[in-house]
Amino acid sequence: MKKTYELAGKVMGFFDAFKGSRPAIDNERILIVRGRSRKVLPLNEFSSKLNEIGEILEGTELEPTSEKIDEILKTGDKNIKESETTTNDVDTNGFMRMKEELESMGLVVEYKVFEVPNFDIIIAIWEDKNEIPPLYVEVTVSEH
Repeated sequence: MKKTYELAGKVMGFFDAFKGSRPAIDNERILIVRGRSRKVLPLNEFSSKLNEIGEILEGTELEPTSEKIDEILKTGDKNIKESETTTNDVDTNGFMRMKEELESMGLVVEYKVFEVPNFDIIIAIWEDKNEIPPLYVEVTVSEH
């Protein structure tokens, strides 16, 4: 099994979002999987749950404002372009823009970025601000 699948599988399993999940992008260097869980996660537990899966993955958390994030996005963009010919250049403010857009629709969003040996992992979760299911999960696993 490819390591990207193993890492993404741990994330989707942790959030019980495996059933019905599917890869949005899958090539030799990057895997992006989206899914949804029927479980409701209390909003005040978003950060702690992301920290918990980070520990399970034995990852080191990176701050969203760190310069390392730009490097990760550029590497991920390069990895996506290996198989996708219609992508635009990476938007280094994409995390914040996505979060703002989802929040404007009444959703609560949390994401974290982790480094593990040879891979960067970005995990985003969001759900309705009234804690109505589903909980959406997106995980990106990209080679360094």
